[in-house]
Amino acid sequence: MAKEIDVVLSPSEDLPAVDVWLVVDILRATTNIVHFFSLGGKLMIPVEKVEEARQIRSLYGEEWLLMGEREALPPKGFDLGNSPLDYSRETLAEHPFAVLTTTNGTRAMLKAMETGAVVFAASARNAAASVERAFNSGEKIGIFCAGRYGRTALDDVLCAGVLVEKSLEKEKDPLLADGARIALNMWEACFGNLRRGVELAGHSHILYDLGMEEDIRFCCDIDQSETVPRLTTWEDYPAFVNY
Repeated sequence: MAKEIDVVLSPSEDLPAVDVWLVVDILRATTNIVHFFSLGGKLMIPVEKVEEARQIRSLYGEEWLLMGEREALPPKGFDLGNSPLDYSRETLAEHPFAVLTTTNGTRAMLKAMETGAVVFAASARNAAASVERAFNSGEKIGIFCAGRYGRTALDDVLCAGVLVEKSLEKEKDPLLADGARIALNMWEACFGNLRRGVELAGHSHILYDLGMEEDIRFCCDIDQSETVPRLTTWEDYPAFVNY
């Protein structure tokens, strides 16, 4: 049976029934999550609200990192922002647990989890590996673009296109829904240069204005990690782990 690939282009859409979700927030939540586990992180709890993040860290103590952003910057009192370049392997050796809240990405992750399907964090950096995990987890694969403020975001759609292309490399004739074809066509228009396309996105302009151009470069590097964090539950909290 051929795999079915769908892409949800906007976070405001109703989610279709699928077996597995690849959630994409390339700038920067899912890239950050992938890198956190690539460097040895053990557990990360995604939450929607800043105050909830503070409460969880208060409950579990200083060993946990408080990570996240509002308007691309870390909220008051947070240890780190949402940049994958803000920490090292040494940082995570001392602080292997984290709570993360972001404007768009964590909300999308939790929405995907509510469907009951398997949920993985996907990005350009783990594109091939995440598609491999998705193919091993079900027949109907959904790619969910986190977007920005409830609307479609060019950067996430282009990353989704990369994931669709990786799916075509694994299976010659999967069934592509319209959203998947749109994402693939937009990615193909970049002629293999993801950064060139992503830099046109509104979110990229914000990061450039804040001096975070290295984040954009890092987030656009394709297939740099084999890590594919899965969203599951831990002590009644949704939590990413690295299976």
